[in-house]
Amino acid sequence: MIVILSYFHTKIGPLIFYSFPKTQLDREVLDRIYDIMDQPSKEEFLSQSFENLKLLNYYFQIHSDWARGKNEMVMVSIIINQQISPEIEETISILCKKFSKKMQSNEEIFTGFHIYDLDNYDEVDKQSIIKNDSLIKDWVQDLYWEVMGDTRRKSEEEKITLLLNDRYIFESLEEMSKELKTISREISLSRDSHKKNSNIQKSISTLNKIIDDLYEGYIEKMTVLDIEDEKGLLVTEDELNADIQKNKKELIRVLEEEVTRNKK
Repeated sequence: MIVILSYFHTKIGPLIFYSFPKTQLDREVLDRIYDIMDQPSKEEFLSQSFENLKLLNYYFQIHSDWARGKNEMVMVSIIINQQISPEIEETISILCKKFSKKMQSNEEIFTGFHIYDLDNYDEVDKQSIIKNDSLIKDWVQDLYWEVMGDTRRKSEEEKITLLLNDRYIFESLEEMSKELKTISREISLSRDSHKKNSNIQKSISTLNKIIDDLYEGYIEKMTVLDIEDEKGLLVTEDELNADIQKNKKELIRVLEEEVTRNKK
């Protein structure tokens, strides 16, 4: 992913002011950005797809005492090397608008865009230009990390939703419900310990297998979807195995209590 900030230079036309991370931008990407900047319009969000790239642009203006019409024409563009969902695109649009509001709220930020014409200004203006040039670039970097964080989080949420919508999971839950009903029925009919009841033992064995299969299925699908274990989003294998064993013991304890209660 790359975040690009462009502006309209009074004499030259559309120019790339700063990009983060620093990289050599493709000619086609530059042409698309310049084409949008050449068509002044109201503040708006535009998205384009080409090849395997997604180009998201947010055009806006900021007040400027030094520009024609008292406004600098500015655009922030974000390049992503994959197609994204409408939800992630909306998230990026919101972050871009937040970025534009930050720039519009600073009455002297426009001076930073004149860093390439520094020799044309006096010492007082030069100090303002240098300070705001640095500030703008810091804000672009902040936007990059915000977009990275929010889109990654949104992407992980979408992947997990896919997992939860997996038909196999619902089928497994139905099987578990069926086995639990069998256990409940056998408990109510049995006078012996559940350990001697073959139907109960069979159902418990089936439940164990379903749990193990679900776990293996999740690991395989998470690998395919490339889900990252970030900040404890997913438990470790040891933690999950310990939790499974804990739940199994709890299930057996409940069953034993139920059998004892029925006997009494």
